[in-house]
Amino acid sequence: MGRPQRIAILGAGPGGTATALELIAAGVDPGDLVLIDKARFPRPKLCGGGITVRGTEWIARVLGARPEGGGTTNGLEFRCELGAFEVRERGPQWVFDRGELDLALLEACRARGVEVREETNVTALEPAPSGWRVRSGSTTETFEWVVGADGANGLSRRASGLRGGITGRLVEAVFEPVSADTKPGTLIFDFDPILDGIPGYAWVFPFPDPARRDGLFKIGVMDGRGVVAGDVLRRWTEDYAARLGYRLVDSKIHGWPERYFDAGVQGHRPGLVLVGEALGIDALLGEGIAPSLEIASYAASRLRRALDDRSATIAGYETGFLATAEGRNLWFQARLADRLYGRHPHRWLRVLFGMPYLRALAGSGREAYGRLAQHVPALCARYVLEIARRGAPSAAPITRAARPAGTSRTAFAESRDVQ
Repeated sequence: MGRPQRIAILGAGPGGTATALELIAAGVDPGDLVLIDKARFPRPKLCGGGITVRGTEWIARVLGARPEGGGTTNGLEFRCELGAFEVRERGPQWVFDRGELDLALLEACRARGVEVREETNVTALEPAPSGWRVRSGSTTETFEWVVGADGANGLSRRASGLRGGITGRLVEAVFEPVSADTKPGTLIFDFDPILDGIPGYAWVFPFPDPARRDGLFKIGVMDGRGVVAGDVLRRWTEDYAARLGYRLVDSKIHGWPERYFDAGVQGHRPGLVLVGEALGIDALLGEGIAPSLEIASYAASRLRRALDDRSATIAGYETGFLATAEGRNLWFQARLADRLYGRHPHRWLRVLFGMPYLRALAGSGREAYGRLAQHVPALCARYVLEIARRGAPSAAPITRAARPAGTSRTAFAESRDVQ
């Protein structure tokens, strides 16, 4: 009988599989790892499926190539009643059906020798004298370390007792265009939900159907503060899609919780670390895949050092993450979300869509989405200059106005005063 595995990873989504792959890359024996998930893969998974360039770079580096399936988009577009502008990254964005992407990452772990336990429901997790006890069915095992990668409200976070960030919610479904002006090469982010009291944004993403049916899109809305009822979000999504010219093809509009990163979140107890959405994702746009991959990379490096030191603790796990590029930027995204989804959202919409420097930076193609923290001094200085030149942006409600037939949202907005 072989020795027991040293590390149990609960959750085989991108956060869990990425942690396993990064641990192996750091020299951890794959025989010391076990991936546990209650689902059988490929599983249906609610997610827009868009991966910004930080995520595509990680996947290409770790897997050596892009997984089969999916598609490539050429940019992002931010929209609201005030207009629209392009967000250009330094490389492509990929779009996958999450079931297929998660399966590809899981199979990469299996190919490297990681034990994978599908359809295994962990029912209890509790600290033990030399690690954590993990119970599934009638079986109880003790592991030196547990990596919690089982989502916003998973057992890992609940059992850890650690403080988490805001839990919001999203709804989403697959639609097909009827009379829509589609943009299959663009990930669309629309902040018009704010006008209806929903602190978040809507999205329209091309959907690469595994059955290879063309012309489908995922449309949904995120409530970034968890304050709007799910049935209200579902009705809003269907109405929004109809206004754009789309028709629902899913059996229903599905809902799911999301947990957002903030500086006060906790992610470590002796013998346990949280990664991915269990720790927290982008609070501004709910981007989960790229942050989860980068959190996993950080967690694996710290965990490898703890194993080398034969230590059950990782000093400064949270503060160390905040010192990384991903940590600093997730902190900055949380600050932006506090404003855009906070007390004066219409003022900050006017800033977002009316600040020339920000729009030029977004469209430059030199940056990666979610990597603006390094520009905070320049952004603050330009904001002060804008106030000196034009006055503080108004916090008055932004109202929808009818556009003349044949006039694009952007052209119409340019004729209005976004201040």
